[in-house]
Amino acid sequence: MDIILAHRQIDFDALASMVAAQKIYPNSVLVMDGKPSVFVQDFLALSRDQLRFRRAQDINLEEVSRVILVDTHELHRVGFLGEKVAKLPGVEVEIYDHHPYAGKLKQGMVIEPVGACATLLVEKLAEMGLPLSSFEATLIAIGIYDDTGSLLFDNTTVRDVHAVAYLLEQGANLGVISKNLRRPLTEEQKELLQQLLDQGQTEVFDGLPVYISYAEIEEYVGGLALLAHRVGELEGADTWFLLVKMENRVYIVGRSRGRGLPVNGLVQLFGGAGHERAASATIKDAKLSEILKELRSAIRTRAKRPHLVRDIMSFPVKTVSPETRLGEVEQILLRYGHTGVPVTEGQNIIGIISRRDVDKAIKHGLQHAPVKGFMTTRVATVDVEAPWDEVQRLMIQHDIGRLPVVEEGNLVGIVSRSDVLRLVHGGSVPIEAQLARERSAAVRQDILDLIGRLPEEVRSLLEAVRDTAGEEECSVYLVGGFVRDLLLSVPTQDLDFVVEGSGGQFAQALMRRIPNGKLTHHVKFGTAQIIFPDGSHLDIASTRWEHYSFPGALPQVEESCLRDDLFRRDFTVNSMAICLNAERFGELVDYYGGRQDLQQRKIRFLHNISFIDDPTRMLRAIRFAERYKFNFAKETLDALHTAIETGVLSKLSVERFTEEIMLIFKEMNYLAMGQCLVQSGLFKAWFGEELAWNFDLDDAEVSLDWSLNMRWLVSVSKMETNQIQRLLERVSLNKSLRDETNAYVHLRESLQEPLTLSEMDRLLNKAPKRVVLALARDERFNKRIRECLEAGQRIKMSLDGKALIQMGVKQGPEIGEILDQVRMAWLEGRISSSEEEQGMARQWVNNRR
Repeated sequence: MDIILAHRQIDFDALASMVAAQKIYPNSVLVMDGKPSVFVQDFLALSRDQLRFRRAQDINLEEVSRVILVDTHELHRVGFLGEKVAKLPGVEVEIYDHHPYAGKLKQGMVIEPVGACATLLVEKLAEMGLPLSSFEATLIAIGIYDDTGSLLFDNTTVRDVHAVAYLLEQGANLGVISKNLRRPLTEEQKELLQQLLDQGQTEVFDGLPVYISYAEIEEYVGGLALLAHRVGELEGADTWFLLVKMENRVYIVGRSRGRGLPVNGLVQLFGGAGHERAASATIKDAKLSEILKELRSAIRTRAKRPHLVRDIMSFPVKTVSPETRLGEVEQILLRYGHTGVPVTEGQNIIGIISRRDVDKAIKHGLQHAPVKGFMTTRVATVDVEAPWDEVQRLMIQHDIGRLPVVEEGNLVGIVSRSDVLRLVHGGSVPIEAQLARERSAAVRQDILDLIGRLPEEVRSLLEAVRDTAGEEECSVYLVGGFVRDLLLSVPTQDLDFVVEGSGGQFAQALMRRIPNGKLTHHVKFGTAQIIFPDGSHLDIASTRWEHYSFPGALPQVEESCLRDDLFRRDFTVNSMAICLNAERFGELVDYYGGRQDLQQRKIRFLHNISFIDDPTRMLRAIRFAERYKFNFAKETLDALHTAIETGVLSKLSVERFTEEIMLIFKEMNYLAMGQCLVQSGLFKAWFGEELAWNFDLDDAEVSLDWSLNMRWLVSVSKMETNQIQRLLERVSLNKSLRDETNAYVHLRESLQEPLTLSEMDRLLNKAPKRVVLALARDERFNKRIRECLEAGQRIKMSLDGKALIQMGVKQGPEIGEILDQVRMAWLEGRISSSEEEQGMARQWVNNRR
């Protein structure tokens, strides 16, 4: 017989785990060995028909072959039946538990640090595909909610949330769950909570505050996780430990809000387990005073000084003088993306001006007024040595988003809401540098696997960059399109590196490892390029910030940090970096959510004036969206239409526009891109009218071998001649493409006239081959061109000018006339062999004498 047991103080998690276990072991028997909590007793009073328990004293031990033990891993905690079973030889024991376990796991033991034991069994139920009734799903969900404080306790894991979601899918009733969870503490829990509050105090370890409390009671009282949650709420601690001696054991519960001390490492010293924010341990036959002493000693050795303002502030600070005009302040705020800027005299801060105040003043035509008349002079500041939570307090008190940081009265930095959010949320706000770095081992391993599949020469190059970075003691990152395409598993050749330091100096050092390259410096933009004999190249740049003097202008460059360097890029999917330093090789840096947008297949800009700064980004947005079959993020699509409607394209040079258009015509999916350019109104905005672009072609009509010129000619083939002429005024084509476009127009006009076969042949022979092929697609000319080309294939002409001279013809136009006559004879089928060709030529020569 299989029996299912839990600890003798059965709570909802234990009850839920027993019911779930019986679904997995359908021939097993639920055994009650102990006294359930008051609330479980109330639930059982109404549910006895659905839950058939047997009393421990009614179990014949000789019939027991297997025990399924849930919500505990110790049989002696079950009661007298557990103690007897533990002594029986040959009885198999399977364990499901989520409490700390210091021993070595054996076969049949499932002990994992989740918020509720029932979660482990729900996962197995889902894996086995076993259906649940609404009653069963509701009861099991009550168990998980109860042990995780409705998923709010710090010991809650993602697995608990997924388990609850599965139970809701199975029909769990939230109304019943809520009713059973809304209950006060038991009298025993109230007494224990009061002891903990009376005897607890905050102790400081190297500047780090830790709340420690202890209590001692004779009988076991369940719900320590709930009491730990209550203590944390009442005391407002970042890190706290509760030590409670019950019966012959000392129970340790540790909690941290993430910005405090990781508690799992401390609890592990006592044989416990958990994670950084929630952990617990149970020590048998120990003195409470000794455990308290050991815990304080362990905290003392592990405590780290809390974050000070100097640790989280940004510097240097962009400032303005009191005489700076508001129009200039507006440009500074726009350029750097700030919401305000300090006003200083020397190093002393005398005021601060917000973007809101600047905007109001400029609306009233005051852009030439000095900032001193509009700045706020009562400036809240924070000292560089203050703890970070002082920043939080001041921001809430004054309802401000940034605080100047001072040291001995001098401005040394600035701290923003984002800096505070980085600490409060511990990694969930993708804004600041350390916050944005995805240090997930799994993500990094995925990237290393992808790098491992690159061609050997690329891997060798990355290794050379890694080793050079170590020698130069600087941080180097692979950035941009290569990172994007690597994560998409798309082949790419673009290798772009940024260096936090001197890009030029790094490039020179790298040349020592790749001597076959040729180094070129671009001092104005702080970049360098190494070109290899096969024509391939790599680009190296210092991290930099770019700003635009006016829409469509080339950027002005300033040195900056990696975060700003990535922020200057066009889209989030292009704003990721991979660290190439040895200790972080393969680590993804993603400040702006690029990886998530890749997964969601979204094109998203980085800021609201992105298309105004550089209108070519509109063309690139369409190119990337159609290349990868991505969609536009709503705000990005709205901004694209707004930029088109406001005429930003007019600020763009013809050369830059043409460069982007030619990149589109090189793309495999250029037709879809062209359709999007037309449908979005972008082409109309640039060319000033609706042109008859020919992008509506079936796949069968398009050859993969078409060159860029051929694609262009086919795309303009439906335009009238005057439209093509106006088109050419708005693009800067290279000589080859412009000549072929004009040749296309000339040949198309000529073919509209009645022509002899000879005239047709002469025209087609003079025109570039691509022009003829493009025109042959026009149904008006297709038949005539095909017939002429087929006739031309019959020509086997061997006669040339040299042969005619040998026949006695003098050099001059006469030779061309004879050759034309002979070619026409071939075309019309009047001759069909070299002998006939020679005979006709001699006859014409004799007749001309």
